[in-house]
Amino acid sequence: MGTCEVLCYGEIGIDNIIQSDGLPSPENAVFPKSDSYHGGGAASNTAVWLAALGVKVKLTGNVIGRDPYGDLIMAGLGKQPNIDLNLVERREEVTTPFTRAIVTPDGERSFLIFWYPQAPKIPLTPEMLDGVRYLALDLYGGPERLAAARLAFESSVSTAVGDVIWPDHPALPFTSIATNSGPYIRQNFPGMDVRQHARKLQSISKGIVITTDGPLTVHALDAQGNGFTITPPAITAVDATGAGDAFRSGLLYGLLRGFDLPRSLCWGVAAGSFKVKSVGAATSLPNFREIESLANSLQAQPEV
Repeated sequence: MGTCEVLCYGEIGIDNIIQSDGLPSPENAVFPKSDSYHGGGAASNTAVWLAALGVKVKLTGNVIGRDPYGDLIMAGLGKQPNIDLNLVERREEVTTPFTRAIVTPDGERSFLIFWYPQAPKIPLTPEMLDGVRYLALDLYGGPERLAAARLAFESSVSTAVGDVIWPDHPALPFTSIATNSGPYIRQNFPGMDVRQHARKLQSISKGIVITTDGPLTVHALDAQGNGFTITPPAITAVDATGAGDAFRSGLLYGLLRGFDLPRSLCWGVAAGSFKVKSVGAATSLPNFREIESLANSLQAQPEV
């Protein structure tokens, strides 16, 4: 494989998607309608979506096991010729991380997460970043995430970080692009205006800050603080698992191909919109032309 443009660093695991009409509560059982297994983890999801868009990527993060879940992960990733798997490490003594996601009819998810904290993490090295233009990073880990963001910053590699929502987060000054979830912000900062919150984050990072909000308007700030908005197309959501990863992949595709931020937002929204129409974070992917066609039908506007 030639030079990779993006290194995806973070979660690599399995998602057990359980579709149900509701959530269990004390003394109240639910009866799922379906139960399926998919490759998962933010880093892995982002890598698959980027690869499907024709971007060459490297993938690393947590170690996975030499167990059936590990086999399932490698079989799925092995179908993507644009993903360099040389940095994915497997060990006999490790249990492959997995998530059980209960998905309700509105497409929203509730998670039970297993073994990610216990899985060893591969430290990022300068050699891994050779030729890389972007580090796609999730923060669902420990100090190795901050070390990765700092190393990329010091190596002049741009960073795209998911859900860096705390103004005092030590990774924020090393974040070139923050892609944050509006509901996640409101959950942690009740009553917060997400646009004001984004401006506070941008004043610290001096980079791009994007706030997605499910089917609602996406708000974005560029590195100069200029605002843009884009409204996702009306669709019926089946499973929102991995929607943020798909959005980030489409956005990075646009930036890598020289598009400006408003045009790149269209690609992010297009990828995210296709994702929520199917079960699994990166299982049923549209073809490139479908994403391109939807992206070309969208338009980001200056925020007023």
